[in-house]
Amino acid sequence: MKKITLAIILIFFAIVGVKSLYSTNTFATKKLENTILIAHKEILGELEYGKVLFKHQNHIEALAKIFNKPEEAMCRECHLKDRYGNYLFDFLNINMSDSQKFKQTYHRECLSCHQKLSAQGQKTGPEILLCRGCHKKEYDKLEIQYPFFEFDFALHDKHIRKHNKDCSLCHHIYDVEEKNRELALIYEKGTEQSCYYCHDFTKKRGPELAKVVEVARKRGLNIKKACHLLCLNCHLQNKTLGKDAGPIVCSKCHTEKYKTVSELKDVPRPKMDQPNITLMYIEEAKMKGVSFNHNLHEQSNKTCRGCHHERLKACKECHDLKGKKEGGFVNIITAFHSYSSEISCQGCHRKQINKKECMGCHYFIPSVKTELNKDCSRCHTGEKLKVREINLEKNKIKEEVLIKHLEKDFEPVKMPHYKIIRKLTDISNQSKLATYFHNTLDTICRGCHHKSQDTAVKQKEPPPCVSCHGVEFDVREFSRPRLQAAYHGMCLKCHENMKLEKPKKCTDCHERKLKTNVYN
Repeated sequence: MKKITLAIILIFFAIVGVKSLYSTNTFATKKLENTILIAHKEILGELEYGKVLFKHQNHIEALAKIFNKPEEAMCRECHLKDRYGNYLFDFLNINMSDSQKFKQTYHRECLSCHQKLSAQGQKTGPEILLCRGCHKKEYDKLEIQYPFFEFDFALHDKHIRKHNKDCSLCHHIYDVEEKNRELALIYEKGTEQSCYYCHDFTKKRGPELAKVVEVARKRGLNIKKACHLLCLNCHLQNKTLGKDAGPIVCSKCHTEKYKTVSELKDVPRPKMDQPNITLMYIEEAKMKGVSFNHNLHEQSNKTCRGCHHERLKACKECHDLKGKKEGGFVNIITAFHSYSSEISCQGCHRKQINKKECMGCHYFIPSVKTELNKDCSRCHTGEKLKVREINLEKNKIKEEVLIKHLEKDFEPVKMPHYKIIRKLTDISNQSKLATYFHNTLDTICRGCHHKSQDTAVKQKEPPPCVSCHGVEFDVREFSRPRLQAAYHGMCLKCHENMKLEKPKKCTDCHERKLKTNVYN
């Protein structure tokens, strides 16, 4: 009886817990546009009465209506300006070092404003210190996370054209060498780079950039604050002057809508004197230079930071043959060839081929090759190369291949040889990455004829599977499957990785033989 009672209690709490979990998540994930949670636990610690849900846009619209002024003029009611005339978007620029004064300022300013409006007969919020009037219990577990804002190449191009290519409006840097330690912002043409380099505190920076990042950190200018300070003030100033301006409302920027790489393909990229095609090489290196199509890489990425993770400089300025301080002592070989890094050439390429279109063949290709001399020469040509598509000549390729080595129980398989090669070639030609590496039809053929060596194969006549894989298992070659396993392992795994619907059963490829009754 005790066990039954205990089980009922556990089920009850499980149901209540699940209900509470889902109700909290449902509320937390509601689309609360232009709404801010006021908690400041980093200053106040654990809150006695929980968080405050502050409807920012509602306050702006209400104040604009009461004072009969445009919405952009209402910022001054809660936000002070710095000496340059820019709004500081912390509440009244409160002293965050004193938690008690911090809390008192919120209570004093908010309640006094409500009381003042109430005395004027205006509809307003709580007027006296009823804690739960603002600190409602249902807000305790509420989290509001705005989707990140992506300043893509299309928006960048729009700003360039709107502001007549005046880069100094946005791009600046701290003059860390200035002796008076004022550390004023300066602009130097040719040094333009992403805001993230100086204001993203989650990334470790090299010694040169670390000095600038430290200044931004001491001033509390993380990427969120820096962007709000710069962008919102510019938009507000333009609106005040009656000019066409960008949004000043949270939901207009934080839309959770992002352009794809293909949508940005034809948008002009920022010009930093980058060549379309260049030869990457290192002085005193033993290997030949690598042809690098900068233009194609720009069209294949949404941001320059995919490669230029520290600054918009050539890789060899931070990475050399031995590794130096500026590059975190990562040498050039590791910087370009590390499979575990998404910003290295090989690491990024490896990530790109983990798609269903590519994994039909690349599933069988190990990450680390042993044919080093052959693999190196594919990139280290010492020449600037152009991407060439594979030209498929139908009359030189077998239309169909009859596989009849397993005829005991099934009819021969009619493999649509040309159709398969046509499909793989089309996939390759649609990808600039694939087109560079699959520069001949032989490369496509190696997807199936994976062990064929150039020096041992007659031209355009790769050997069939049975040349290596026997009908019976060879006990001396444990790593080599028998013929049936080789066919099924290669074909079925390719279909599975490429998400092809067929085959789902044996007879999708080969009909079962009809066995006659030997006693009739």
